[in-house]
Amino acid sequence: MLCATMGKLTPVIAQPPPEAGECYYLQRDTPLEVLANESDHADRLDSIHYFVEAVDQEVAQSATRLDDLEMQLKAADVLYREVLGLTPPLLMPRYQRAGFIMVILRADQSRGGQAYDEVVRSPTVPDCHIRMALGGQVDPAGNLTPAHELFHLYQNAHMMFKQGWVHEGLARWSESLLRGGVQEGKPLPANVEALEVVMQDSYGAAPFWQRLFYLLDPQGDNSIPKELRDKRYHDGGLVVEVSKFYGSAFLPLLFSSLHEVGVALAHQEQWPVYGWAEVEQRSLRHNEIILSAVHHAVSTYMPIADQPDELRAFMQLIEPMIDQ
Repeated sequence: MLCATMGKLTPVIAQPPPEAGECYYLQRDTPLEVLANESDHADRLDSIHYFVEAVDQEVAQSATRLDDLEMQLKAADVLYREVLGLTPPLLMPRYQRAGFIMVILRADQSRGGQAYDEVVRSPTVPDCHIRMALGGQVDPAGNLTPAHELFHLYQNAHMMFKQGWVHEGLARWSESLLRGGVQEGKPLPANVEALEVVMQDSYGAAPFWQRLFYLLDPQGDNSIPKELRDKRYHDGGLVVEVSKFYGSAFLPLLFSSLHEVGVALAHQEQWPVYGWAEVEQRSLRHNEIILSAVHHAVSTYMPIADQPDELRAFMQLIEPMIDQ
């Protein structure tokens, strides 16, 4: 069924499992120091190591802020794994060569963050790993950038697509799992022009995903583990504020569908499965392929007869685009 909805893609039959991604050697790397109060992680698969840029030891976090950072990342990881049902990055084929996740606290920025998408090693850190960077002054008690960047690592492990409306839109949506205040969202695009606005957007596409998830899961889910509901930052604020959310059962299917069409596209274009050029990962010319993955995932999750009118109209809207 998937091959039939992929439009220009050639059906892929009996493809061998993709091999693990590469571990690239960085000739030069910023001098880094392991934070002295880093927790001891015995489980390799849940391992997150914290580093600070050695050029400015003032970035070394207070114990309170580092504890808050670790609480947010651990809570987000539980939500992504146990509530959303996503496979952790280090268990995915692309990242099988990575032994841990590195979190770098940067001296040259105060806020913001970045998730990197390749397995790397360097003279500073000789073991293969994946990494994310955070501004040295990010305060997790009032900033969800750490959880946002961790979600990007999950995305990168499952798919090669980094179009803004998918990559940033979904990551911004993921923040609602911790922030709370989840809304039903405004109606899905009703015409091509409105859909193009969404696909040209980035963080602003989050309401599109929120609405899609709500229509697929209107009853919602409140299965937040008790240990997360009780977690609080040092200032007393809740780490996980959400009490109800939508789409948890659908998201793994969406990620799987995006992975499958990405593998098919790589074979068609004769690219390495995990070696796309950055420009291709971000190219909007792949939007129709992405829509085919969305269409397939929705159709698999909810038969047409069960779809509400708004969702059925949206599916009819995108069908001509994915069949070209």
